[in-house]
Amino acid sequence: MPKIIENIRENALAEARKELLADGYRGMTLRRVAGALGIALGTVYNYFPSKEYLAAGVMLEDWQELSRGFEARSEGMDVRSKLAALFEMVRTFTERYSLSWAQYEDHKTAESMRVRYHDVLVKQFAGYLTQAFQAENTQTEPWLAPFLAELLLRFGSDGHSRYEDLKEAVEKLLS
Repeated sequence: MPKIIENIRENALAEARKELLADGYRGMTLRRVAGALGIALGTVYNYFPSKEYLAAGVMLEDWQELSRGFEARSEGMDVRSKLAALFEMVRTFTERYSLSWAQYEDHKTAESMRVRYHDVLVKQFAGYLTQAFQAENTQTEPWLAPFLAELLLRFGSDGHSRYEDLKEAVEKLLS
């Protein structure tokens, strides 16, 4: 009878998170994750078909946690406050995984994670902003929420911009 191990997926994600944050994408291996958990490498492959899937799983969990936190805090915020909070959410996530992304993107055959998930993030942010405009009964052009989402993602993930640098442009767009 096979050995039953509780919470393998969750434990693998937790261990991979520790390794990604400490050593980046190059330093995290499925073999190290399996060793730290005291399980066979094949067992990890049962849950994650590759290192890329494991890293993406970790980052997805963290992004979802940040999103839930944003949603809880942003209830009742005006559009301008939501824009600033979304910018900080992107900044926090980017700073957390900057080493991993840089190492991942060094692989010439790998498509950038940022590029791969960009459209999903634009839609998520545009949805938050559209809700905020509706809550304020603000009539906007249909392109405004996705454009602002692009702006937040572009500058929030560049590693050196501050939201204050965007405020003047945002104000012009909102007026």
